[in-house]
Amino acid sequence: MLKLLVLLVIQIPEYKDTIYFKGDSIFYHPAEEKVVLKGNAYIKYKNIELISDSCIFLRKENLLLAYGNPYLISGKDTLRGDFMKFNIKTQKGYAYEGKSKVEKGFVWGEKIYRTDKKVIKGFTGFFTTCELEEPHYYFRSNRMKVLIGDVAVASPVIMEIKEIPVLWAPFWVFPISPKRKSGFLIPRPGRNSTLGLYLKNLSYYWAINNYMDLTLTMDIYERKGPLLGFNFVYLIYKKLTGNFKATYTREIDTGTKRWSLVGDHKQNLPFGFSLNAHSDFISDEKYILEYSDIRVGRVKSESESHASISKRFTIGSFVAHTRYKKDFINKIEVLTAPSVNFILFQKNLSIFRTSFNFLYSREIYKDTLKKDEKSGFSISNSTGIQKILFDILSFSAGVNTKAGVLNKDTLGNDYPFLKNLSTNASLTTKLYGLSLFGIPPFQRFLHTITLSSGYSYSPYIKNPPVKSFAGLGPQQRSSRISFTIRNDYEGKIVKDEQKKKVNFLSFTLNRAYDLIDKKWSDISLTGNFLQNSPVNGSFSLTYFTQDKKWKNLTFQLAGALSLKSLSSLLFEKAEEQKDSLEQDTLKQEKELRTSSWNTSLTYTYRNIGGVSGFLNFRLSGGITPKWKFSFHTTFDTQKKIFIERGLSLTRDLHCFSARVTWSKTGSAWDYQFKIWITKLPDLKFERGLFETILPAIQE
Repeated sequence: MLKLLVLLVIQIPEYKDTIYFKGDSIFYHPAEEKVVLKGNAYIKYKNIELISDSCIFLRKENLLLAYGNPYLISGKDTLRGDFMKFNIKTQKGYAYEGKSKVEKGFVWGEKIYRTDKKVIKGFTGFFTTCELEEPHYYFRSNRMKVLIGDVAVASPVIMEIKEIPVLWAPFWVFPISPKRKSGFLIPRPGRNSTLGLYLKNLSYYWAINNYMDLTLTMDIYERKGPLLGFNFVYLIYKKLTGNFKATYTREIDTGTKRWSLVGDHKQNLPFGFSLNAHSDFISDEKYILEYSDIRVGRVKSESESHASISKRFTIGSFVAHTRYKKDFINKIEVLTAPSVNFILFQKNLSIFRTSFNFLYSREIYKDTLKKDEKSGFSISNSTGIQKILFDILSFSAGVNTKAGVLNKDTLGNDYPFLKNLSTNASLTTKLYGLSLFGIPPFQRFLHTITLSSGYSYSPYIKNPPVKSFAGLGPQQRSSRISFTIRNDYEGKIVKDEQKKKVNFLSFTLNRAYDLIDKKWSDISLTGNFLQNSPVNGSFSLTYFTQDKKWKNLTFQLAGALSLKSLSSLLFEKAEEQKDSLEQDTLKQEKELRTSSWNTSLTYTYRNIGGVSGFLNFRLSGGITPKWKFSFHTTFDTQKKIFIERGLSLTRDLHCFSARVTWSKTGSAWDYQFKIWITKLPDLKFERGLFETILPAIQE
């Protein structure tokens, strides 16, 4: 009977693809063109599968009538209920007491309609992202419409958590598409010591097209009023990319206008030129401290913006740039507009190298007392050679010349002409020492000594009295010999046929002798230890020959460590006592519980013109499988005060996540609370919302 039935279906001209039937009992009624399946009924047509207790297929109407827990699979979407009616051609139908799985969630209700391949409607319907049989939360609505792979629309809507109503809205839209969508973002409440209570991120996100989007924002502060802003992001592959963010407020308590404009822009221009720009404009130095969420940029004493156009040629390069820098503490503004630099023959020719540099620069300086403008043009040449001698010595020598004109000298004369000349030469060699033994896990130890000696000379050249600018300035006679010794201590580890080097210690000693003044310079010592290791450090020190003392010490020690989660440590002993047959299951459970703890500690000490020391500590990880914790602090070891502190606590509530954050910088503090649906982190209203809702939802 089953073979005959399949043959009959294949011969039906309307169906180009085979329909498969399976069941405990199969009955075919030729006159009515009806197939009846009873007991474990299964029907498959293209990407549509239907499983139910019993089913009737009406060929003329292309209808499937399913009874007894019918379960319909159509591509990635599913539909189940007590009774189901479905047209396999149009893929339209409905289910009583139905439940449908869609992208990022589930829709169910007393009656679920599939009015199109991509549209599901529900009456007295529910929507949730929680996959449990009794979900933690859901949105209930008399009318609900789901555009598969896009949005779920409900009107009106009530949000219930554990069957307790917590939110009502005349309509709401749930984005269920993995793609970016326009819409309103969830606001973020909090409290700040300066601003009072606030509500941040009252924002509308506009996905303009595939290349750009715009977010319009408004933050409302109890003591300061609204802060308006926008964030514009754009990207066109291999052409341009950028991101600009601006904010503005007129504070209600002071009437002060405060603002910021921060952004970056990169663009490939015609003929191989490229444009790079960065803006960092703020109204005052305390603006970031009081309004920014970014902890690193809280204290800001200066801002700098710049833009440049550049191009590389076969025989050189071209750069034109402008820069604006503002020092808020000293009330200084410096504008460079423009600086044009053209380098010719910027390449090596065998052992010989040469380059010409053409530079024009203009700078405007302004402080509370004066305004000064400087400009100048210079041409410089650098010529040199580099050669390996006797296979052990690296020799280099060069001559640098420069000439140019500045706008004025210090006496007020226009266009003074200046000249500069300098020469240099150096020799470098390396000595190696390899140990005859190793200490496990190290196979061998390597000591490398790099010896360098250099000589530089500049003759006296009579130039007009000027302040140095554009590389031009007064030139006094100088003649110096410099000496450098660098030591590197390394160890080699070979494990599983892989080699690894460990740098134990590197330090460099520098000293110079002035042949004119017949005087030795101070000795400088710089170094680092255990580079690229979990614990590492660096240091610098200067030996003052006149005082015969080591001074100006700077030292930094940093350490980072990754640990098992606390939950893993707590359960580890219990797991060891379990039967060996359970080890696979236990291993999977342990992996789910494990959330490594990361900790870092950095100490910085500086003794130059006064002692200062800072201790930076950071700790983050999982307290339990559901709780995540993060803490950071900076402590001034000299003043014995905390400069800044912050912590956050995040809880996984299955289908929800909640986070509490607190931070304090100086006397200013801030805390925030945020809760969001895990699979819908940016719950929002949709663009084109009214076009979606206005058409009547009818049976």
